[in-house]
Amino acid sequence: MKSQKSSMPEWLQHLLAELLSPPAFLSSQPSPVAPSADGEEPRAPREASPATPAVERPQGDGKETRAAGRRATDAAQLHSQSQARLIPQAVVAKYDLAIQHRHPEGSVEVWTDAKGRRYAAKRSTIAPHHCRAMVACLRHAQAQGFTKFARIVTTSSNAPYVRHGDFTYYVTEWVSGQPANFALPEHVAQTAYTLAQFHEATRNFRTDWQPDEAVDDVFGLFQARWRDLRQMWLRADRKREKDAFDQLLLSMRDELHRDGAESLALFEDRDVIAYLEAERSSGGWCHLDVIPPNCLYTAQHQVILIDFELARPAPRALDMAHLLRRSLERGYWDGHLAYACFLHFDVVRKISKAEYRTVEAILRFPYLPWRIAHARYHFGAEPSQLEALQQYALQTEKRQAFLASLRQQVEHLGE
Repeated sequence: MKSQKSSMPEWLQHLLAELLSPPAFLSSQPSPVAPSADGEEPRAPREASPATPAVERPQGDGKETRAAGRRATDAAQLHSQSQARLIPQAVVAKYDLAIQHRHPEGSVEVWTDAKGRRYAAKRSTIAPHHCRAMVACLRHAQAQGFTKFARIVTTSSNAPYVRHGDFTYYVTEWVSGQPANFALPEHVAQTAYTLAQFHEATRNFRTDWQPDEAVDDVFGLFQARWRDLRQMWLRADRKREKDAFDQLLLSMRDELHRDGAESLALFEDRDVIAYLEAERSSGGWCHLDVIPPNCLYTAQHQVILIDFELARPAPRALDMAHLLRRSLERGYWDGHLAYACFLHFDVVRKISKAEYRTVEAILRFPYLPWRIAHARYHFGAEPSQLEALQQYALQTEKRQAFLASLRQQVEHLGE
């Protein structure tokens, strides 16, 4: 057993040895923030805004591209109308906030009242019943003790939103913080802890709202992505004049095919099926838009979540895996980032072997090539797509080594 443990990667040795030890967030002293590995931090703290940079996209299937497009359109309108008001005065008048100053920032309008308090007012395309479900979910989570989110401000008639024209408008309290740096273990740890708390606090929440595109059928979701990726291979292969992106994608076909097939095989594991079914019947909600601008690292060394428009019932392995993928891509598949993520999810609710396997299945799927190719072949070519695919190809060796190590160590858990 000793020799087996010594062959484990450092991050998993830490995980097994310290799983029952108090994590950093239980310490009475705040954890230090390490220097950035990629130059993103430290920065001057920025204020919360649900704006999404062009390099990030939310999770989901076709929904993620449409949602990103919707937000990009809103951001473009804000930029082109920098002197215009995003929020109609008729909407502002519904709030008893004594607003003295307004200015657009990202995809929201910042309101400041007479006492200097600030708010984020957002114009959204979500339907009223969707907004009501989102607000009800957050209120339920708060009643269970979850407080790490931007709270909804109600109107003078105690309504959580205002419907005006074709849009739904809602206002949240302002949160001061900086976008979490997913290349830093401390930021990943605190993001994981907040996501796990949110999921746990919503386990008993039920609503009549039915999402247009549910994500609790994870196997079906990845099957659809797999079919889409193979169709795009055929599309690239049939082109008479293949550009550099087509050629690179086709050169990676064998590796991507192997990863996609292994991912779907893991989803068909009976323990994984049982885990997903249990999460579907008694699981909580996932945020499902786990990107740095939506995960604000505060001066109190906590992560506060904003922008819950994509949140819905889902197995927590989705939030876990997407946080892991984004952090590992930024950190060049450094296992310490995985340790930070796993440990802080585990302390809220123990990660079962089946859940680890589900996370592996999600990480194993060639998500980034699928997403880039989907955007290119369905919505148009951009120079950044080739660069992104090239960066993915450069990380292949590190990625495969991490996934192989993860599979080996998960198989030995419990022995």
